[in-house]
Amino acid sequence: MRVFTKAYANPRARQRAQEHHRWIAHATPGIRIPAIVDARPTEIDFEYLQGRHGGPGDLLHLADLLGRQHAAAYAGALHAARMNEPHTTAGVSIAAFAQDRRERLHELLAANAIPQPLLTAEAVDAWIEEAADLPAAFYKDANPRNFLIVGTAITVVDFDSLTLAPFGYDLAKLIVTTAMTTGPLDEDIVQQALDTYNSHLNARNLSRCSARQFAAWTEFHHILTTPYMDTNGYCFGWHTVRPPWIIKQLLHHGGRSPHHGEPRRDEQPQRGLRDRARPRA
Repeated sequence: MRVFTKAYANPRARQRAQEHHRWIAHATPGIRIPAIVDARPTEIDFEYLQGRHGGPGDLLHLADLLGRQHAAAYAGALHAARMNEPHTTAGVSIAAFAQDRRERLHELLAANAIPQPLLTAEAVDAWIEEAADLPAAFYKDANPRNFLIVGTAITVVDFDSLTLAPFGYDLAKLIVTTAMTTGPLDEDIVQQALDTYNSHLNARNLSRCSARQFAAWTEFHHILTTPYMDTNGYCFGWHTVRPPWIIKQLLHHGGRSPHHGEPRRDEQPQRGLRDRARPRA
């Protein structure tokens, strides 16, 4: 049997990848992932699957998949999760959204390592605190290389990373890394991808990812992914290819602050179902 062997830095990293794989299979059973054939201390053999990586022409299909995956995971496994606290479900501990992420964002901004960031360190903190009151989906590094596509069939691969994240955060990673790989994206396609993703949240009566939230999450990924420029196929800095409406959301509308111009919290439900409170963990 032909396999794809993935090597890991140490046994703990391999164990985490196996746990993440098991959790994805449990939480989103309708999504195709490769089976694990065998595992050794620092390696996993996955079933070998044919396919090409995602590209700009696949964004709507991938946004549809991510929307289905995240809405299903929230309804079945993450409805009691607290965004900025680790959450254990199905025997797997999923890292909090703020865990390590806040420190890394601050580190990169303080080093002036990011060209033309639209968020300051203070704005990053404000968005992380805003996220604490949002329903939890998950982040699994939805860059275009982590999808294998044959016709209309999509397989999700790579299970190294898994954290809690707001709705739209992993879609933002897909948009940013696709643009960094292939160049500027059609602005209408990006907005259609967000609409397609949100359609699955609307179908379950969940609070959608707003354009302003999505714009902020793209800037998180700009900061966190820029250090990988000129590797992994990243040829274009996000600051050179970001759609103008992202800039408009974050600068022209005062969107550096998540609360600028938004309805009061008692007027805008944020956590989970619109018509009832979300249970606490």
